[in-house]
Order: sequence, then C-alpha cells, then structure tokens
Amino acid sequence: MFSDDIIDVCKQIGMSLQSLRVNRLNETQEVMADRVGVSRTTYIRMEKGDPSVKIGYWLEAAKITRTTEQWHKLFSIESSLFEQFDQQKKSRKRVRRSS
Repeated sequence: MFSDDIIDVCKQIGMSLQSLRVNRLNETQEVMADRVGVSRTTYIRMEKGDPSVKIGYWLEAAKITRTTEQWHKLFSIESSLFEQFDQQKKSRKRVRRSS
C-alpha cells in the first residue's frame, strides 16, 4: 500500500518520536500514549513508524514534544517578500460606494 520511501520516512519519524520521549520528556510509552490520546498499542505503532496512524495523532505528539514548528515548515510554501506583496495586492478588493 505504501511505498518503501514512505515507510522509511515514517520509521525515521517514529525513531525521532521515541528519542524525544526518552531523552527530552523522560516518559514511558504508556504515559505518552495517554497524553497523545491513543492506546499504548497505537503509540507503539507510531514509534515503529506505522504510516497508517492518523496524522492528527502525530501532530498531537509533535505538540507534546514541542516540534510542531518543524511539521509546519514541512508543508509551508516559502515565498519572497515581493511574492507576498503581490499576493496581498491581488487579494485586496476595493469597496465601491453606491450612488
């Protein structure tokens, strides 16, 4: 179902999650699962990098481990100040007075 590339990335994310849990938070899998709002079994699947775990759980784990900014950057489109200005200019609409 998932490509090998996707599975590899998910495994890396799972290993990072495990490292953050152990080294930054010093919490058990059970405590972390409770904080994320999943069963311990689902949390173990996350640390193993199971790509079928819902994205919302990953984002909740990111919030707990203070890594949401990294997730946000993954899906952000970088643009120059000129592009931002042009986009704002296009989105502005003039209000016309009724006669």
